[in-house]
Order: sequence, then structure tokens, then C-alpha cells
Amino acid sequence: MHRFFAFCLLLSLLVTTHLPAQRIAELEESLRQASTPDVQADLHLKLAKNWLVDNLLKADTHAQHAVALAVQIKNKSLEAEATLCWADIAHRRNQPREAISRYTQAWEAASGAAAHELALEAVEQLQTLTEKQGDFKEAYRWSRERSTLLQLRSRIYLNEQLRKHETIQAELAAQKKRETHIWLGVLAGAILVMSLFNYFRQRSIRRTRGELANRNAMIEDKRRRSEQLLLNILPPAVAAELTLQNKVAARRYERSTVMFVDFVRFTHIAEQLQPEELVQELDYCFSHFDSIVGRLRLEKIKTVGDAYICASGLSDGNEHPGKMIRAALQMQEFLHELKARRSAEGRPHFEARIGIHLGPVVAGVVGVKKFAYDIWGDTVNTAARIEEACEPGRVNVSQAAQTPAREEFQWEYRGKVATKNKAEMDMYYVSPLGPNG
Repeated sequence: MHRFFAFCLLLSLLVTTHLPAQRIAELEESLRQASTPDVQADLHLKLAKNWLVDNLLKADTHAQHAVALAVQIKNKSLEAEATLCWADIAHRRNQPREAISRYTQAWEAASGAAAHELALEAVEQLQTLTEKQGDFKEAYRWSRERSTLLQLRSRIYLNEQLRKHETIQAELAAQKKRETHIWLGVLAGAILVMSLFNYFRQRSIRRTRGELANRNAMIEDKRRRSEQLLLNILPPAVAAELTLQNKVAARRYERSTVMFVDFVRFTHIAEQLQPEELVQELDYCFSHFDSIVGRLRLEKIKTVGDAYICASGLSDGNEHPGKMIRAALQMQEFLHELKARRSAEGRPHFEARIGIHLGPVVAGVVGVKKFAYDIWGDTVNTAARIEEACEPGRVNVSQAAQTPAREEFQWEYRGKVATKNKAEMDMYYVSPLGPNG
């Protein structure tokens, strides 16, 4: 009996080991007989995936052929899948730079083919590899791209649910029509049959309505989440305009206050922290900035790497720069307190320069994919130059923004200060009024 079980186990192992080899042999024979590039590309990709475990060199050769053929026949979806497999091979062969290049190519092809799941897979690998390579800015950029793809997945899921809902409504209407015909036929035949049918019909309707109510509740919850995601990206008025008209007209605002916040020696500090710690510290600071901006009814525009940009006077008529200056002082106060805590813990800390300028800007939404609310104009460039001319831990204000708020704060006149690509400008360091102010 023991010999019989041993023989069965050995036979099972032999069959299991033989199946992949038989599969590869069948694919190679099919490849030799294939006459069209699309069939050849598909077979090369299947062979690359089959060789992925046992022979990376052969897998790499087949994947490279699959990519070349997909490009030749202009099949972006197949190109993305083949390039992703090719990148996995480079990753397994411990070739991080080659893997990053191929994952980037796979992401571009997947984006062109609207293959969002393939794009998301490539972006997740790029985020992980760039973090391991110490390229934290690229890792942060890929993490933002991943968030965008996840949001897109949520919107696609919502659209699918809406289509399913419409299908259910149509099926329910057709079902009601069929049931009405049956009811009329049964009524002509017998009262008893009609009564029995009506009983089962009502029970079916109650069950269908219960299921429909549950589906409607789920769809409404997804809709609310999508609206909240949109409000996190755009101001309420802009989000409403985009929802109603599917576009947003650019507008000019004559008196907008723009603030630039930039961390000092960010690259040096990034080298002292693990990638997770760096992203966590940035998120902690930016989340606190978001809280200050939201509390004072200002408008966060965007973050670019370690820079934080916001503005006022865009949609609510808040043209006075006093709130923006107050927000800047609160941000510096928060960073000073954080510096004290981090120094006591023996950990690196962030210091920031802040620049504020008042002037005209144009605001709007550009593009139809991965759209973002942004502002343009010389005022934005000037605010950036004012930030660059600031000392760490201070708030530097142009004369245009200082004049309307001169009674609300204490000022230190710096004289005319030279800035990059700009004429000399009158600048002021600002601080809160004292207890008697």
C-alpha cells in the first residue's frame, strides 16, 4: 500500500513538471507557424510569461520581441502589457534603472490605451523602485499619480454602477410590462389563478424594490464620495461649474494675494530620513497648512515637491491680504514649535521661507484629463521671487501686499531688495502686533 501511494505521488510530480514544458513547446510551435504580427506578438508575450520563472534570459528575449511587434502594429494595450512584463523581468534580474525605464514606458503606453489597471500597476512599481533608489521627489510624484489613478478607478466604478442601475430600471420596466400582460390573460381565465398570480407578483415586486433600494443607497454613497473628491481638488464654485457645464471658464482677478511656502535645505534633510518618514513628515506639515488655509477661507492651489502655494481673492471676494499674512505667521509659528520638538528628539526638522504678493492673476482649469485648478500671471512669479529673497523662518511681504495691511501687523522695512529676473522691490518682514498693538 505504501509503495502504491509513493508511485502515485511520483507520477503526479512528473505530470506537474511536464505540463509547463509541454505548454512552452506548444507555444513555440504556434509561433513558428504564425504569419501575422499581432498573433506573433501575443505568442511572444505568452512565452515570456511562461519563461519568467525558469529562464529570465529567454523571457527577456520574448518580451522584447512582443514589445517591438506591439509598437509595430500600434496596439497600445498590448504594448503596455508586454512592456510591463519586460519591466518585471528587469526587476527580477536586479536591474533597477532598466526596470524604472521600462515601467515608465509601460505607464505611458497604458495611459495612451486607457488601460488604467496596467497604468496603476506600473505606477505602484515605479513608486517602490524610486523610493529604494533614494529619488524621493520622483517617488512623491509617482505617489500622486497613483492617487490620481485610484480616483479615476473610483469614477469608472461609479459610472459602471450607474449603467447597472439604468439596466435594472429597464429590466424592471420590461418585467412590469410582461407581468401586466400575464395578469390580463389570467384575469380572463380564472379569478383564482389571478389571485395566486397577484400574490406572487407582489412578493416579487417587494423583493425587487428592496434590492433596488439597496443599490440606490450604494450608488448615492458613491456619488457623495465622488463629489467630495472633486471638492478636494477644486473650489466649490469651480466644482459646481465643472459639474453643470463640463468645463470651467478662465477668469481674471485684479486683487489676488498669492503665498509661496518653500522648505529650506529639503534635499539635505531628505537624505537623513527614510522615504516613509520623509513622506510622513511632509504630510504632517502640509496637513497642518491645509487646516490653517481652510480655517481662514483661503484657497490652496497645489503643492509642487516641497513647495506649498495658496491664494485668496479668487471666488469669495476676499481681496484683503490680512488673512493671508495671518496664515503665513501661523505656519511659521507651527514650524518653530515643530523645530523645538524635533530638536529635543534629536531628529531633523523643516524650516521654511514664505513670500506674499498682491496683484492680478488668471485662474482656471486646464485640460480634460488629470485636470487641476491653477493660477497664472506675473503676480505668481513675483510671489515666488519674494519667497526666494526671504530668510528661513520669516515671512517676506511685498509693498503691494503690505500697504493695505500696514495697521494690522508690525513691519520691518528691508529697503529695495534685488530678485531674480526682476527689478529691485520694496520688501517687508512681518510679525504680529505686540500685546498693546
